[in-house]
Amino acid sequence: MNRYERVRRSLFVIFAAIVLATGFASMQPARAMPSDDLGQVLSTIRSLFTTDFDNLVEWAHHGTPRTDDPSFQPEKVENQILDLDSDDRDAVLSWLRGHGRHALYSQGASDSDIGPPRKSIDDEATPKPTQNPWRNIPLASNSLDAAPRGNIQILGGFAAIKRDGTATIVCVSFKNLDTRVANRIVFSFPLLDSNGDNLGVLTLDRSGEFTPNVDINTFDSMQTWQAGGIGPTRAMMDGCVQRNLPTAALPLLQARTAGYRVVGVYYVDGSSWPAGGPPPPPSH
Repeated sequence: MNRYERVRRSLFVIFAAIVLATGFASMQPARAMPSDDLGQVLSTIRSLFTTDFDNLVEWAHHGTPRTDDPSFQPEKVENQILDLDSDDRDAVLSWLRGHGRHALYSQGASDSDIGPPRKSIDDEATPKPTQNPWRNIPLASNSLDAAPRGNIQILGGFAAIKRDGTATIVCVSFKNLDTRVANRIVFSFPLLDSNGDNLGVLTLDRSGEFTPNVDINTFDSMQTWQAGGIGPTRAMMDGCVQRNLPTAALPLLQARTAGYRVVGVYYVDGSSWPAGGPPPPPSH
């Protein structure tokens, strides 16, 4: 092998080594630890008081201008962030802008490097629970008189209104304390505002066979209603009155409480309570 061939082969080996090294470098995973400069910046950020940290967050959201004469924090750390290499700098700014810590993790930083969660930004990266479209309102007696009206004892229930004011539901469980079998019980549920003024009344006209001292149960809360409850849903819904409207209704938006009252009780033997009273109005 002549001298020319030996030189050519040596150059080829060097070139191949460079290519392999570059390829391996591009395949390297995220760093196992942050760079010295990133670690120093994170250490400084950890030591910032809440006010200075909040100012740093504002700076990150408003174009990250460089300060010509950084005499105080957080101006000093602002310039330190801008002097980081591009990957480290972008990771810090991503965190400060509320996008979570994942970019910093990729640069080798751990939570101990970054510090405890900062409410102003780390909470933004946490998914917020979806708000329930319904709000629960108290279902309460209209008076302090605990005596059952018409020998009908209220066992429980709930009232809820859709937050956009387009729907409401009231459900009530009860027991017939009379010796007679009832086949129709009518309840009224006035919706009250924060001042206790009546905004409108819902009526539940309950038909069936209600033997004495037997619990007639429905959903006991908004949560069990939304979950489907326990037992046959259709039977549970018999104890509820629900109104759905095409647009928002001001009374529903203003309602804060639902009262309850037994209006009339009718028995299989033809008698009724109040005795001889007129039949109640038809349910809505």
